[in-house]
Amino acid sequence: MGQNTKPRRFDTNLKQRFMKKGKNNIDTGKLLNDFFKKNHIIKRDLGKKINRNGQSIINYGRKESIQTGILIELSYALEYNFLLEMANQLPKHFLPKPTSDVETEKLIADMKEEIKILKIQNELLMKIKA
Repeated sequence: MGQNTKPRRFDTNLKQRFMKKGKNNIDTGKLLNDFFKKNHIIKRDLGKKINRNGQSIINYGRKESIQTGILIELSYALEYNFLLEMANQLPKHFLPKPTSDVETEKLIADMKEEIKILKIQNELLMKIKA
């Protein structure tokens, strides 16, 4: 480096500035800030609860996306399921895979009922067409 050249300062936000954001992202910062405001959460106290300072909590609210682990820590600390809140923002046809035999049987029964209705509708349409 020359005498008049100042060293470049490392840009800690470089990664964030160049990361591509998908069109379907859920803004976790807004989700957190809305919850904090609605429930009168004191960020300093929340930070202490999860062994972080209040500024970290403020920063989480500024980011459009945070790590899942942090979101889970916040969920436990606040006894609120942020992951479910995010899942509820997804399209309703995004169904989870059944996890038990009871759920599987209910899903099968629902589908059989839907098939039955569709067959009746199909028969009626065929009669109308004929």
